[in-house]
Amino acid sequence: MESIAFNNINVNKNTRLPNVVDDYSVNPSKRVAAVLRQPIRNVDVIVQVLNNDNSVFQSIEGRAIGGSISIDANSLTRRTGSITLAVDKEYMPKNNGIAWFNRKFRLYQSITDMSSYPHEPINFLLGTFYITSETLNVNLEESNIELTLADKMSLYENSTTEQRIELKRGTKIDVAMKATMELMGETDFGYIHESSSQEVIQYDYKQEIGTNMLDIITDLRDMYMDYTCGFNAKGEFEYRKVDIQKEDEVKVPKWSFDPDGDDRADLTVSFSENYDFSNVFNRVVVYGATSSKTNLTPSGEASITDAKQPFNVDAIGMRTKFVRNTNLSDDVQCYAEAKYNLWQTAHFQETCTISCIPVYVLDGKDIIEVTNPVTKEKAKYIIDTISVDLGIGGTMSITAHKLYYTKLNYTDAESPIVKAIKNGINHLGWLSLGEQRIKDAYGISGSGDNTIMVRLISQFEGGEQAAVTGYLTTKVQTLEIDVKDFANLNTASEDGDVGRSSGDYLDRVLAHEMFHAVCNDYYSVDKTQDMPTWFKEGFAELVHGAKERYLSIKFDNVDKQKAYYMRRAEELLNGAWASTSEDYVAAYLLAAAIYYLKGGKGMQSMFQDLRTKENLGLNFLIKLLPIAANNDEVEKQVLQSMRDMPLWGYLNDMKDQDTGSIGGSHMLNLFGTALDAHSVMPNQLATAESLGFKIQYQE
Repeated sequence: MESIAFNNINVNKNTRLPNVVDDYSVNPSKRVAAVLRQPIRNVDVIVQVLNNDNSVFQSIEGRAIGGSISIDANSLTRRTGSITLAVDKEYMPKNNGIAWFNRKFRLYQSITDMSSYPHEPINFLLGTFYITSETLNVNLEESNIELTLADKMSLYENSTTEQRIELKRGTKIDVAMKATMELMGETDFGYIHESSSQEVIQYDYKQEIGTNMLDIITDLRDMYMDYTCGFNAKGEFEYRKVDIQKEDEVKVPKWSFDPDGDDRADLTVSFSENYDFSNVFNRVVVYGATSSKTNLTPSGEASITDAKQPFNVDAIGMRTKFVRNTNLSDDVQCYAEAKYNLWQTAHFQETCTISCIPVYVLDGKDIIEVTNPVTKEKAKYIIDTISVDLGIGGTMSITAHKLYYTKLNYTDAESPIVKAIKNGINHLGWLSLGEQRIKDAYGISGSGDNTIMVRLISQFEGGEQAAVTGYLTTKVQTLEIDVKDFANLNTASEDGDVGRSSGDYLDRVLAHEMFHAVCNDYYSVDKTQDMPTWFKEGFAELVHGAKERYLSIKFDNVDKQKAYYMRRAEELLNGAWASTSEDYVAAYLLAAAIYYLKGGKGMQSMFQDLRTKENLGLNFLIKLLPIAANNDEVEKQVLQSMRDMPLWGYLNDMKDQDTGSIGGSHMLNLFGTALDAHSVMPNQLATAESLGFKIQYQE
């Protein structure tokens, strides 16, 4: 990307800039993003000198020689920097001049929008600053004036209160923060987060006259560690809560850095990342100050329980960090600090440094998406610091740390739904009946030596209802069940009726998941990871049948329906997978086709022989079915079996109640009758909570 030198523009009085971008709490518009991606930048630094009432005293354009701006999201003084100007006596410190105590500076970087006609500048506000020092440099080669800048918080660093600060116990923390800033003389406010009724001052807070103002602001900010405060780019005081513990709370990334992207969105010059192995903790327990009245000690605990995160307590064992903070006086504060510490320790503390063409819309605590140039994995990061070189061809340096998430756990006391789910597992065979069907049909089972950790979580409706996760580092597996998806669970239903399709009965959902658990144990996790997704999901669906899912997807006629699934099945065999409902149906039909190709005894031998095979990611199909000379020939036979199998007619017969499961009347016919949604997992036959695993619940 080429940068063009600063324009030479004269000094103007009272200029108001067009097309100003100054609200960085929202993601950039399409026009703004497009301007930042322009291959050629015509740039200019504009300094607006403001009066105390924010009116423009003077605008300085074309006089900037260089400078830099830094943003530190973890500091109260967020924005600091410097601007180097050509020498002008008007820039020297003097009463009623630009460099005086009643002045503040708004610093803009202007980029010409080359797509507009006439070409218009887009003006990015980099911050509102006060002068902390000024240096005049005079020499034979080049003379300049350098102004050192900082945002308004710098004015509080050496200031003390003129009156006593007194905040009553029980005052909401947002109310306390704003009231205190008003007492200190603050008038410009941006976003103030409305805290919950639990987030209150836990004791009478008092500070005498002469107390350092910054110390008071720090005290209030740190009462709850998931809050941040400071002055935004417009110079307004903000108080925000950083909701990044739960994945569904995280904002859409403001910018994506992808070196392989083809949309010019990536402006990366260089990338580096650091991994810390020595301070990994996935559980943090925080203790506060022991009350002299009650002798009770408040505490809070947070842990990584998300099975998809490699550092969760099941994957690497529980690694606990204990924190003692006598400034905390209740459980809510302790929990907030536990979560705060967990962000920093429940991972390799991956910190990346990105050097890029400046993206002026980025701010501290913004979420960005980064594609690792080596692993090609995408991940979300939260920005810690930003440094921008305002010189010609200057770059931006960003440091950020990778986001990890926690999930909320449920306990028996919190929900009758949880009790019903546990009853289904413990007494109605919601796990063991699936295991029995897998053993009868596929001839494989869990060893009995290993554990499934059942975790009942509250995440969000519409995501995964349940999921099994195995690990390379331990034989423990995690079964997560999201109670948000079972809000309408009929607690008296033995099938786990959730008020939706009978295909979503919880005993059937968990039977599906137990296929994954059994495979992880029987083959090992490293082998199941190499198995194609169509195989794992197709045979998991075959355990309980997928007629309901098949019928839920509408086509104009059965011929188009069959043609679509034949085509999609061939794509799945060649590596496609989009996790759509259609993909699950196509995978199920492939699994059924293999049954019709092999028969019952042949199916068991197939699953058992697969255990002896290696490198399953390469030519999997011929290793699964060594019935032809090469992978392509096996694929042809499978697709022909799928095309000819009688299951199509059964699935399209509205009077046929069988779910199309491996044990039903159209395949193994284990019970000599059709198996409908209620009988496909015969709860009355349950004898144990699990046949091949030890079951534990993690509260």
